[in-house]
Amino acid sequence: MKIKTIIAFASVGLAVFLGLFLHSREQSYDVYPDENTQISLYGESHGYGPYYEMELNLWKEYYDQGYRNLFVELPYYTAEFLNEWMKADSDEIIDIIWVDIQGTQSCNDYAYKFYHDIKEQCPETVFYGTDVGHQHFSTGLRFKTYLEERGLEDTERYALTLENIIQGEEYYAEYAPSGISPIRENYMVENFIAAYDRCGGGKIMGIYGSYHTNLYASDRMGGMLKDRYGDKISGVALSSLAFEKVKHEPYEFGFCLTGLVFLIMLFVPNIIWGRGKQPKGYEEESKNENKILLIFERVGEALTSAVLLIFPALNPKMKLLPGGLFMEWDVIIWVTAFVLMIFYECYWIKYFRSERTLKDMYASFAGFPVAGASLPVIAVLLLGIYSRNLIVIAATVVLGIGHIGIHVNHATK
Repeated sequence: MKIKTIIAFASVGLAVFLGLFLHSREQSYDVYPDENTQISLYGESHGYGPYYEMELNLWKEYYDQGYRNLFVELPYYTAEFLNEWMKADSDEIIDIIWVDIQGTQSCNDYAYKFYHDIKEQCPETVFYGTDVGHQHFSTGLRFKTYLEERGLEDTERYALTLENIIQGEEYYAEYAPSGISPIRENYMVENFIAAYDRCGGGKIMGIYGSYHTNLYASDRMGGMLKDRYGDKISGVALSSLAFEKVKHEPYEFGFCLTGLVFLIMLFVPNIIWGRGKQPKGYEEESKNENKILLIFERVGEALTSAVLLIFPALNPKMKLLPGGLFMEWDVIIWVTAFVLMIFYECYWIKYFRSERTLKDMYASFAGFPVAGASLPVIAVLLLGIYSRNLIVIAATVVLGIGHIGIHVNHATK
């Protein structure tokens, strides 16, 4: 066997091994809620529109189950203003809040609509703000005045407002542009625990930046809350939920774009080949093709063409989200399959530019023998492995027996 062929097949085998091995070693930082969960945290990327819709749908599900307490990454006094707005007939309160938060990631139309949808669809929602005192010089002082005007200086609400304002002053005295601060994380934990006690414990949902909801990070809010609440708390990044939407079960039916692209890459050069680009002597040579192999080839072509279009699990599991490109390591197998199809197109270009003899037709390319048959068969086989779909694998094996077998017979002659 030629060195090139050994390298070619070894490269494919290595890609499959790496894809499967690295996929098995992938670690998720998500802890999904179960029947024991009391505190369900969800991590977002601030300002990303689709996440607000996901958060609303999640909260509606929890709300329908009897949840009423929604913890948010807001200062105590901002959440209290929102609670007052929930009972008001106008938007005066929330509109003033929106003026205060101008220039922040939270100030966007998606968030504004999110709160209005909650007010309309989940009217008994109670917000609990557990962040440090952002906008302490505006929203914070305004809520302090609001309480003073009503003679509430001796209440817990007033004390919590003053405490939150002081937290904000301390945080911004050592402000880091990244927003990452041990002071902030510690205060967020203290505020969360206090708020959870005030609401009587029980089942709550929380929405925070995904940085804060990582339960495996001991120096962040999520990790410190995990130490306190144990299995009662869950933390899931919304990016993970969004990524789950591009994943399909191996035998789930639907349209497969990858399959369509692969079929186009298969059919186009073959159509060109059938229109006067066949090698000299091909018609005479094809009369002697093995009938059994020919049956395998025809059946395999029909089966493969069908399965490529009906299993969306063959599509690459990748999604571009605010945190970057999300994918799983076994996508290496999909990429390898696509590269082989690129080689297949290059093989045809080389053939069409040659003298188009039988030798050219059944030549190797990039180390793959009888490339016109082996490259597409291996590529589709890799899609079957990538999707864990035995039907695709079986259809490809049938095609390979016939298609590669016929090409090998021609090549040896």
